[in-house]
Amino acid sequence: MESKPRIIATVINDVIYDQRMIRICTSFTKKYDVELWGRVKSSEKTKSQPFTQRRFKFWMSTGPLFYLEYNVFVFWALLFTKFDVVHAVDLDTLPAAFLATKLKGKKLVYDSHEYFTEVPELISRPAKRKVWLAIERFFLPKLTTAITVGSKIAHEYQAKYGVKFHVVRNCPIQKPMPLPIPGKPYLLYQGALNKGRGLEALVAAMSEIDMHLKIAGSGDIEEELKAQAADLGVLDKVSFLGMLDPADLPPLTVSAFAGINVSENLGLSYYYSLNNKYFDYVHAGLPAITNPFPEYMALEEKYPCSVYATSASQEIVKAVNLLLNDKELYQKLKKNCLLAARDLVWSNEEKTLLTVYEEIV
Repeated sequence: MESKPRIIATVINDVIYDQRMIRICTSFTKKYDVELWGRVKSSEKTKSQPFTQRRFKFWMSTGPLFYLEYNVFVFWALLFTKFDVVHAVDLDTLPAAFLATKLKGKKLVYDSHEYFTEVPELISRPAKRKVWLAIERFFLPKLTTAITVGSKIAHEYQAKYGVKFHVVRNCPIQKPMPLPIPGKPYLLYQGALNKGRGLEALVAAMSEIDMHLKIAGSGDIEEELKAQAADLGVLDKVSFLGMLDPADLPPLTVSAFAGINVSENLGLSYYYSLNNKYFDYVHAGLPAITNPFPEYMALEEKYPCSVYATSASQEIVKAVNLLLNDKELYQKLKKNCLLAARDLVWSNEEKTLLTVYEEIV
C-alpha cells in the first residue's frame, strides 16, 4: 500500500488548547499522515486525537533567546524527520520551517493566524517590531503557498508582498449544542485575558449592569482585572473561571444571555481580527456585543447576530441595556445566529484548506 504524504504542523504554543490547529490537523487526516508539533506549557496531558502530537520542552520560555532556541531546535528536528509538507503557523515558526523545507526540497505552507507584526505587543515596542518586520520582509515574498484567517489580513499581505493568501476562517465544527442550563442570565467573555481585549472597560461597565459576568480564559492581565473588580466593588458580579477544557465551553456559552467581543483598535491585527469567540457565540445561538471592525461588519450585513459597541464601558452598558429592553430585537438576533451557524461551519472552510493542499501535494 502506498504511504500517505506526511504533513508536520509547527506551532509555538501548547497543542492542547489550539482549537484551530486541532481542526486543521483532523481535516488533514482524511488524506495525509499528520503530526502537530508544539511546546509544553502546562502539566496537562494531551488528549487522544486522530493525529500524532509532539510537545517539546525548552530551556527558555520568553524573549529573543526563546524564539532562537525554538527555531534552531525545530530546524534540526525537521532535518532528521521524514515529511512532505511543513505547515508553519505564524511568523515565529517560519524561519525553521522555511530553511528546513528549502534544504530538503519539500513543500511549505504558511498559516498566519493573525497580522503578526501589527499585534499590540509589537506596536508598543518599536525596536522589537523592527526585528519581526525584517523577518517578515525576508521570508514572506519567498512564499508560494499561504493561508490566513480573514479576507482583510489576506488582502494586506497580498498588497504588501505580492503573495496570495487563501482564507480559511476559524469556524467551528458543526455539532449538536447542549440544552441551556437553567439559571439567572449572565454575560460571557471567553478567550485570552490580554491587553486590548476591552476587558478593563467590561469590568468597569459591570458597575452599571444588573447582571453577572463570567470570564472564561486566562492571560497576562487576569490579576489586574481581579484587582480592578475588587476596587470597583463588583467582584461579587464577576466570576473568573480560568482556562477551561474546550469540552466545557458549549454548556457555558449556550446558557449565557449575551457574548462579549469588544477588542480595542490597537493595531491592524486587532482591527482586522475575526475571533473564534464570534463563531462560537453564533453556534450557541447567542447574541453578542461586537466591535464594529471590518470583518465583523461584513458578516453582520449578511447575518445580523450582534449589536455593536466599542471598547468603552458606557458603550457596553448601552448595548447590554438594548438587548435587555428590546425583546423583539434579542429574539431576532438569536434566530439569525441559528441561520448563520448553518453556513459558518468548519466543513465549508475545510474545502478551501484541502483544495490548497491538493494543488501542492
